[in-house]
Amino acid sequence: MSSRREFLQHSIAFGIGALSIPNLLFSSEKLRLDIWNAPAIISLVVAVAMKQGEAKNLINLNYKEWRNPDQLRAGFASGSFLLSASPINVGPNLANQGLDVKMLNILTNGLNYIFSKGENLNSLKDLEGKKLIMAFKNDLPDIVFRALCIKNSVNLNKIDITYVQTPPEAMMMFLKKDFDNILISEPMASAMSLTAKKNGIDVKRSLDIQKIWADTFKQVPIIPQAGLIVNGKFYQENLEFFNTFHKDLKEALVWINSSFDLAAQFGSKYLPIPQPAIKEALNYANLKVERCQDIAQNLDLFFDIIYNINPKLIGGKMPSKELYL
Repeated sequence: MSSRREFLQHSIAFGIGALSIPNLLFSSEKLRLDIWNAPAIISLVVAVAMKQGEAKNLINLNYKEWRNPDQLRAGFASGSFLLSASPINVGPNLANQGLDVKMLNILTNGLNYIFSKGENLNSLKDLEGKKLIMAFKNDLPDIVFRALCIKNSVNLNKIDITYVQTPPEAMMMFLKKDFDNILISEPMASAMSLTAKKNGIDVKRSLDIQKIWADTFKQVPIIPQAGLIVNGKFYQENLEFFNTFHKDLKEALVWINSSFDLAAQFGSKYLPIPQPAIKEALNYANLKVERCQDIAQNLDLFFDIIYNINPKLIGGKMPSKELYL
């Protein structure tokens, strides 16, 4: 249970004053850049690239972590965030509001799973009549879930959904209270699974949202869930850095996949969950490193699905191709 306290303390420590601290500092030698990361497994790829890659020789890099998507949005709106991990829907939403934000890459093809207590679920239809808890209403896991329910004729009105502010809060309430199911993303999903086992709670990873998505939306069989977004002007002024950083990210993923043990040991210094949970999460993280311009067609198809559910979720209109770097 200490992982929740550690998560909250860690996140708050990184988040305090986020909007008042300059993101880019000039020194006599190099720029200093804060890279803002999510409390999620994709941040392991970024952390490895920052530590082991060559981009740090061009710009001094500083690892930071935002608490929730609202802080992420506020950071770009205020200009204090220049480069950050982000759910895929945030980039087009900010760009459609007139902000100079671009989508740099995708770092995972989906992190979402539904766990149940006691009994396995066979399909999303089995959630009808049950209590479900999740974090971040109207952000990506919720958007994906609703798209799947609509397409598979699941009656959302028959699912008793409770939304909370953070994944740790969802995890603790699921384990302690009478919720039947939880929709949760990695690595908190694996942390929860290990915590449940330690405390004798029968919890099952019942539904793989990525598999259901692939079976449901065959024209776009992956969920490009999250990646990095960047201030457009800063990107154009630092092309050498970003080309090098992309190479660093690719090499970081190769290193992670070569040894989950070493990767989990390294990640425990950055991610707010224990080392065994990081190692477990890597089996379910679907980590990738792909430039957005290289998968533009898939992104358009994915955003079209979201747009048809609710245009406001991506800022009221389909993103321009200029959004993809």
